[in-house]
Amino acid sequence: MIEELTNRFKEAREIRKKMANLDFINSQPPKLRAALVYYVEKGDLRRAQKISGLSLEEFRELMKKANIPLM
Repeated sequence: MIEELTNRFKEAREIRKKMANLDFINSQPPKLRAALVYYVEKGDLRRAQKISGLSLEEFRELMKKANIPLM
């Protein structure tokens, strides 16, 4: 069961990496860029949102602009 969960987390990370618009992410200020990269790598929406300093709704909008799926 742990192996299955680990595989699902890896698959989700790969999907986020594949779909993310890296040009957009890299054009963001350091704090927002760090938050977006953190979400792509870890998938922790709340922590990424806190890193960004944005509200959850604002961070979700930023994710949409970066083509990062919510998983």
